[in-house]
Amino acid sequence: MNSFAGGRIAVSFTVAVLLLIINGVVSYRSVSTLIDNNERVIHTQEVLENLQELKAILLQAETGARGYFLSGDEIFLEEYRSSVRNYRTMVDALKKDTAENLSHQQKFQTLEAATAVRFERLDQRTATRAIEQKVPVFSSVDTEEGKRLMDAVRVAIADIANDERALLTARVAESKLSGQRTIFTFILANSVLLALLCLAFYLAIRDIRERRLNEARLQVERELLEQRVIERTAELNVVNTELQRSNRELQDFAFVASHDLQEPLRKIQAFGDRLTTKHGPQLNDEARDYLTRMQGAADRMHTLINDLLAFSRVTTKAQPFVPTDLSRVAREVLGDLEVRLQDNQAQVHVGNLPTIEADPLQMRQLFQNLIGNALKFHRTGVPPEIRIDAEEQPANGGFEMLNIRVSDNGIGFDEKYLDRIFTPFQRLHGRNEFEGTGIGLAVCRKIVERHGGTLSARSKPGEGSTFIAALPVNQQKETI
Repeated sequence: MNSFAGGRIAVSFTVAVLLLIINGVVSYRSVSTLIDNNERVIHTQEVLENLQELKAILLQAETGARGYFLSGDEIFLEEYRSSVRNYRTMVDALKKDTAENLSHQQKFQTLEAATAVRFERLDQRTATRAIEQKVPVFSSVDTEEGKRLMDAVRVAIADIANDERALLTARVAESKLSGQRTIFTFILANSVLLALLCLAFYLAIRDIRERRLNEARLQVERELLEQRVIERTAELNVVNTELQRSNRELQDFAFVASHDLQEPLRKIQAFGDRLTTKHGPQLNDEARDYLTRMQGAADRMHTLINDLLAFSRVTTKAQPFVPTDLSRVAREVLGDLEVRLQDNQAQVHVGNLPTIEADPLQMRQLFQNLIGNALKFHRTGVPPEIRIDAEEQPANGGFEMLNIRVSDNGIGFDEKYLDRIFTPFQRLHGRNEFEGTGIGLAVCRKIVERHGGTLSARSKPGEGSTFIAALPVNQQKETI
């Protein structure tokens, strides 16, 4: 899956969700504002209707009072008093409904003052009519005064109604604008949301198409890899067959070296010894020199054959890995080298060596070669001093490794020749300086590698050497 495309899809869906939330919040607020404005419009309309009803109540009161004046009928008087009560109830309700409008409250005070004067005048007239029990005669002064008082009441009501109509106009306009804004916001937000959803859908479709193409490519690559694995397996089988043939040839060589080559070599040595013993005195100096060189060459040949056998037997004569006490192996090797150690006045310090899974015979050969190497390459006039110790450490393979260190105070060597000293037949010194065939350290490396480890060294000329064999403490599998 294309991670970049997946990221864009995720961003698109996230933005879409955020816009959906914002759209919901804005729409909610817009609808709430629209509802509030509508409620205010309805409230204003109700106030206007109540004002109209208030005018009707006042007219009904006026009518009831005049009917009582003319007829003296108590029904008209009760109608007048009921209208007065209804008026006061209606005024209280209107004042409560417009309590937030201070201008209205002041105008309601003016209205109440005007109606109080008018009701007071009507109350006086109704009281007089009740006492005199005769039809009153209305003077022009009374008529004009009544008209003036009612006009003042009508003006007060009209003033409040005009304010409410203006307020109604403003609230209707605000409600209309709020509705338009709500519709626009809803359309805009949903358009953007739809565009983002379309983009996310397009990216998802394209990602699915790319994923299918990638899967097809992976399938082709998988088939190619399988074909390569089959081919490589066939090649490895060929190499394995060749390796088995090479091992058989090596075993045949080891057999020939241990039997066929050794036999004529022993005869050369035996006849050379007989020639030296029986006819040595009759030979001149040149002949004796030739005979000595021949025997020396035969001895070197014998040593070389034995070293080659030791090198080949690291794998051909290998034994299974078993728990091996390295301290015991070291003591046994030092016992075998006791005479040589005494002749060189050597001191050997052996630290704490643990038990590991290894081939005991090859561990013995490893210690013998490394200690023998330290004895061989000692400085003239300086008794050899050899230290053997070990240190465990974690390894990447999940099991511990053991670093076996064999240090000496010998002649040392330049580390630029490090790889050379572990190669068979490679020598840093001539045969006249130090004996040997150059096989010993190569055998050590082969033993260590057979155990799944590594062999390295640190050294400086004239300051001694330290050989480090890193071996697994526990063998996972044997490598032969």
